[in-house]
Amino acid sequence: MTPLYSVSLLFSFVSFSVVLAQGTSGFDWNSIEPSTNFTWVDCFSGFQCARFQAPLDYSNPDNGQSAAIAVVKLAAQAPASAYGGPIFTNPGGPGGSGVNFILGSGQFIQSVVGTQFDIIGFDPRGINNTTPRISFFNTDVERLTFLLDESADLNSTPEALSESWARYQVAGQLAQSRDNGSLNFVTTADVARDMLGMSEALGQENLQYWGFSYGTFLGSVFATMFPDRIKRLVIDGVLDMDAWLANDLGGMVNDTDKTMQWFFDGCHAAGPENCAFYASSPAKIEAALDDIYDSLRFQPLPVFLNSDLYGVLTYQALRSIIMVILYTPPLFPLLAQGLAEVQAGNATAFFELVSGVSPEDSPIEALVAIECGDSDPFNADASQLREYMSRINSTFAGMGGMPFMNRCAGWKIHPEHRFKGPVGAANTSHPLLVIGNTADPVTPLANAKKTSLSFPGSVLLTQDSPGHASINTQSTCTRQHIAAYFANGTLPEEGTVCSLDAPLFPTSANATVFESPRSFQELRKRIVMPLF
Repeated sequence: MTPLYSVSLLFSFVSFSVVLAQGTSGFDWNSIEPSTNFTWVDCFSGFQCARFQAPLDYSNPDNGQSAAIAVVKLAAQAPASAYGGPIFTNPGGPGGSGVNFILGSGQFIQSVVGTQFDIIGFDPRGINNTTPRISFFNTDVERLTFLLDESADLNSTPEALSESWARYQVAGQLAQSRDNGSLNFVTTADVARDMLGMSEALGQENLQYWGFSYGTFLGSVFATMFPDRIKRLVIDGVLDMDAWLANDLGGMVNDTDKTMQWFFDGCHAAGPENCAFYASSPAKIEAALDDIYDSLRFQPLPVFLNSDLYGVLTYQALRSIIMVILYTPPLFPLLAQGLAEVQAGNATAFFELVSGVSPEDSPIEALVAIECGDSDPFNADASQLREYMSRINSTFAGMGGMPFMNRCAGWKIHPEHRFKGPVGAANTSHPLLVIGNTADPVTPLANAKKTSLSFPGSVLLTQDSPGHASINTQSTCTRQHIAAYFANGTLPEEGTVCSLDAPLFPTSANATVFESPRSFQELRKRIVMPLF
């Protein structure tokens, strides 16, 4: 899933007619009666769907109010004698649709963990097909209009942060005034209880789970709340849990420039035959990108393919695209091609890359309500946030965590029953597998190291790669360790570091190793792209 602040800026680069036409699933979730026992129906060609009924308020489960959680299953393919049970997943966000994730990536997940497992995706409380759904805009047009004013980089202009701060002050009041009472019950603690209930309903007393990005917070909260109810639990692309709860998120971009450097170095190493944006040194490639930034600030590029496909490539839109691609390094060659064309005055390649992004890709209400509702009240004003941002030592200082902090400064609803930390447990019924990349653009490796220490017995597996979470790149080493962990509980040796299978820029020798998607839309069907 793409980062929310990035995708929203891409709307300025695609026409309304394209955007509003997307996102119809063709499946009627209302045709399934919610139940505390799973009743599966065939759906989406090869999958099964159900709606799980959970108490809306776990402190008062008999008040007649409930949540109906949309769940999808990719069934195990192994003989019954080898059945390994369900593995739950969460793709990130907060606000990511676990249903859409498994529809697009379930077969890939199953290919990693083993066909003896059911792969389970669900839309957490408030999200997508789960009801009640978080919504504080009355119409899609109202929501889209709000998103069109979003700023990808709060450090891009002197006014960007303060204008965004004011807008989210209004958004917080809007959410509070339109709340139907459900915003108190979409916390991560509620979702952790839902997962336990669903696992039990499927006959598995102890949870099996693989969570990415924000899903690492959900997994860590579960492990803290229910340390004796873990069979296997993997967290991959790990948050700084304390910082997340405190809205102290400047550190999210600590490794973003390192990720960008992988692009510069990889392009140079690939040579002009294999990298369209090649220059005689990594530093010159970086300088060429800076020149493009300066040019777009002065003169954005218009794009007109036909009466339905048109837009403008701005500095902000390019920053959005680059941040998304830093999440997903198999797209590095496409970034190079797009930059080379922009250098020549043509933004068509980038336009084609992002066309098809829809409002469903930007669940702004869910993201804000869950992250800000989970965290401590945060009342910083624009000047305080600007001073905070000035101390972040990164060329991406206005991205990463700053948009989160800015949004949460206006949020009003902080349920008393939310998980307040700290994350961690002295003992868990099975140790956790923690995975971090050496150059993750939004969840630095230091986070994974810190979280692993919070769960004694857990093991950190390091993947030496750029990108957000391990499965956005290809490492047979990493995937073998994950498979062994789910199959028999085996953890890697302490200090294990896995390499990628091949360079990120294909050459004639490795051109088929990475099957790089050709668009964000295709990418969303194949691999995880967590939201923030």
